[in-house]
This record gives sequence, C-alpha cells and structure tokens, in this order.
Amino acid sequence: MKTTLKLFSLCTLLFAFMACSDDDGDTVAEFTVTAITPDSGTVGSEITITGTNFPDVSAINLTFGGVPATISSATSTQLVVTVPTGATSGAVTVSANGFTQDATTSFTVLANLVSGTMENLEAPQTGSQGEPAGGPFTKFSFETGAVTDSDTEWDIAFRGTTIAVNGGTVTGTNDEPARNGNGGAAIETGLFAEVTSAAGLTFEVDADGAFAIPTGSGEGWYNYNPATFTLSPIPGRVLVFRTHDGRYAKVEILSYYRDAPAVPDPFMDESRMYTFNYVYNPNEGETNLAAN
Repeated sequence: MKTTLKLFSLCTLLFAFMACSDDDGDTVAEFTVTAITPDSGTVGSEITITGTNFPDVSAINLTFGGVPATISSATSTQLVVTVPTGATSGAVTVSANGFTQDATTSFTVLANLVSGTMENLEAPQTGSQGEPAGGPFTKFSFETGAVTDSDTEWDIAFRGTTIAVNGGTVTGTNDEPARNGNGGAAIETGLFAEVTSAAGLTFEVDADGAFAIPTGSGEGWYNYNPATFTLSPIPGRVLVFRTHDGRYAKVEILSYYRDAPAVPDPFMDESRMYTFNYVYNPNEGETNLAAN
C-alpha cells in the first residue's frame, strides 16, 4: 500500500513538472502583463508593454483586438510592439507556452491626424473703406477639409481679413453666422511644425464687439504695408483652433491672394483668397497636433 502511494505521489509531481515545462523539459514560469504605455495610439505607433517573466520573443503571440502585432524588441519585463494595420480598440492579449493574459487596461486605436492645404478659399466682403463690412462669411470644416454651407457643422469662417470661430456669440457686425458650437482660438508664436499640442492653451471665443482672432494690421494674423498696398501673414503666427465639436486644429496662413504669389501685385492679383496649411486631430479629447 505504501509503495502504491509513493508511486502515485511521484507520478503527480512528474505530471505537474511536465505541465509547467516547455517541449525541451525546461521549467516555464507563468508571465504577467502589468501596463501598456501609452494606452492609445495610431496604427504604426510604438507601444511598450511591461510585465514579468516574458519568455523568448519567438514563443510570444501578441494581438490588438485579435489582430496579430509584430514585436520589435523584448526582454523578460518589456515588449515593444507596433500597432498593426486593422487593429481595433479593446484588449491587448499576450499568449505564450499555453498561458494567455490580457493587459489590465484596454488600448484605444486613434485615427491619424489629417494634414492638408486649402487653396484659394474665397472670402468676399461688401462695404468700402469707412463703411460697415457686410456679406456672408465663407465657412470651413476641418473634418471635411472643405468649405461648408452648414449652419452648425462649421469651425472657422472668413470674410475679408476677418476670421470667425464657431463659439461664443456674434460680435455685432453685419451678416455674421450664428455661433452654436464649442469653438475657440489661440494665437501661438513659432514655426508651424513646432506647435505640437493644444494642451494648456487659453482659447478665446467670439464675443460682443470682438472676434477671438483680433482684427486689424499687426493685431491678429496679418500686416498691411501702406507703401505697397499689400497684406501679408505675420511670420511665425500659428492659429490654433478648438473646433465646433471640441476637437483641435492648427492653421498657418500662407497668402491672402489668388494662387499665393510670392510677391503680390495689389493691382493684378485678386485678394480675399486664402491659402493655408492645417493639421486636424479628429480624436475626441486628444490635443496632439504633431503631424507625421
């Protein structure tokens, strides 16, 4: 009887040892996944997954929402992985040697930032010097990257040298569009590429008697040269906007004249024709404006 019990105990220990061993008989420790940094990103971005007891990379299968991902480097406590094409928001799952574990936090796949150039946006205006400005504003949507006729889904609007935002109230000039969004504007100084985030900025809204982007030469986005009768964007002025639905974009105005001539001729080149670069972040709550 004692011999039988000893044999049974020996077999039990042997089975347990084999169950926790790889094909070569080496003991395999169960791994853990403790964190994902960052916990959101676009397809193609690098993510770091930390944990304990990760095995050799050749044994690991890692997925984002079920889509396999490529591991670029690995240690026993850290995996660096690229978010794969087709990944969806949800669980990040690590499997190896018969063990499977989801990360403690889910991962959010973000849409890529949108970069574009708007050419020859018409911004006509009625009223001559000394008379009240009038005429409808030309409205622009960052989401579509185009002029829009929508009364609600517009972000910024142009008339002459004036730029309105879809936030706040009408300022009191003629023919303004109603403000029904959460838009705002901030003016930053620096190179367009160096303005990489809207975080921490103070956004002004249009209000009675004043636009969020100040009007007048040297005040907002342009300078007027009375010697040449030309208007030019102020170098190093970057306009950062909060859109009507609370997302963020930045704008660099390149020209106020048709086809953006290098040296505008005020008598030959049609004015009130904006050309500008923009970067738009379509992700709710995300302030990153660093275009790839």
